[in-house]
Amino acid sequence: MNIIHITAGDDRYTVRENMRRSDNPNILILLPWETEKGWDELLDYTILMREAQKRGLSVAWVIADPLRQPYARGAGFPLFPTEEAARTHIEDNGEFPPPRLPKAPDKPRDAWWAEEPKAPPLPLPKPQPLWLIGIKVLVFLVVLAALAGTAFISIPSAKITLAPEGLTYSAIMPISVEPELEEVDLQRNLIPSRRIGDEFEGYAEVATTGGSYAFSGYARGEIIFTNLLGQDYRVPEGTIVRTTSTSFPARFATLHDVVIPAFGQATASIEALSEGPIGNVSSYQISQVEGVAGIAVRVTNPYPISGAESEVVATVSEADKERVWELAAQQVLAEAYNGLQYSAYLQPGEFLPRQSLVIQAAPREAYTKMTGEQANTIGLTLRLLVTGEAVSASDAQIVAYRRLAAQLPGEYTLTDARFEYGEAAEEDVGSGDFSFYVTAYGYASAEIDTEEVWALIKGERIEDAKETLSNMLPLAREPEITVTPDWFPLIPQLPIRTEIKVVPGQW
Repeated sequence: MNIIHITAGDDRYTVRENMRRSDNPNILILLPWETEKGWDELLDYTILMREAQKRGLSVAWVIADPLRQPYARGAGFPLFPTEEAARTHIEDNGEFPPPRLPKAPDKPRDAWWAEEPKAPPLPLPKPQPLWLIGIKVLVFLVVLAALAGTAFISIPSAKITLAPEGLTYSAIMPISVEPELEEVDLQRNLIPSRRIGDEFEGYAEVATTGGSYAFSGYARGEIIFTNLLGQDYRVPEGTIVRTTSTSFPARFATLHDVVIPAFGQATASIEALSEGPIGNVSSYQISQVEGVAGIAVRVTNPYPISGAESEVVATVSEADKERVWELAAQQVLAEAYNGLQYSAYLQPGEFLPRQSLVIQAAPREAYTKMTGEQANTIGLTLRLLVTGEAVSASDAQIVAYRRLAAQLPGEYTLTDARFEYGEAAEEDVGSGDFSFYVTAYGYASAEIDTEEVWALIKGERIEDAKETLSNMLPLAREPEITVTPDWFPLIPQLPIRTEIKVVPGQW
């Protein structure tokens, strides 16, 4: 069975609703002592009995107050002294005892001496005089005319749509940002901001501008071997010859085999072993032959040996490192400006002015070349901690809208506004940490008094009313007038039957 506990706020209607929602046909209602008000009338219980009979429910009560028990019995409900007694009865019988409904009293019978009532005869109407009939007809016609006049005035309705003339104008103003501010300061055009930031990385590369000397090329020339022996002597390729040993020697190697006749001479080509101008020697400076061949032959160079040159090569300077750092920092700032635009950093309705970005630290600097190193370019991988000030667009619009409204032309109403956010103000135009320009565009509609409109056209024909409004009011297009019923030719006389709608124009 389901149990309904009656509380202090329950009445017969809440209990009835609980009975309707019960999924068990056996319902036990508990009425405790604590319920001080209500449940002291037979009607409360009678209404619940009707609901139980209507839905086929088996309902019983446990009422602690003995003064209220007769009302439940009078409605036909079975009563139990306790909840346990009711549970025991359900377990034994499956349902509560049927209700004991009071018997309706029998209809009383007529006495034997009563007679059948007879209806009294109806009096015949007397004929009315002609003058009275004429008065009644006249009154009827007057009432009919009054009703027709009232209908003529009150039944027709009209809808009038007016599009006022509009104009656009704009105002440009600087707005300053003060991070420590808690709310918008309209007097000083200051708005608060919220600091956001993260680490971002970029890479840049520039051409080096430093210079130093470097040597390139191997000196080449010819030498003459003289054979000291009485037989032919073969000098193999790669034989080393050099300058005198009294100075820092320049060493050369022969480029091919050469056979020197007995006590004769032969020419051989040589190349310096070291790159650079060390191989450039004057005539007759080469006089030594290294190795075994130095016993059999002598050597000299009748012509200078040349070909090695020095040239200016590009190297890394400190200025190059500064330039590449600046370029990499600009790329990181651009990356930070784009990266901080995501919703992970900005709240809805916020934007980030580019000029608010500040480099807080440089956690990583990795140059591809060192200062003084020979290289045509130098690169830098730079990682920076960048922060910026997130600004609420609505705060900026509040300040800009105030300036826009102050410049509103007379007899016009500002109906719409749009805003564009510009670059930073280079000059000092505000008291905040930085400033940026906002361009506010406004659309203003001419003011139209609806009461004046109705006074101008009430009772006029529709076409005349359109002409009057077009001539008297600043409208962007011809007014639209719809009268109901459509055959009615005039504007209604009652203002409550005329709906006047002013529709602002578009951009």
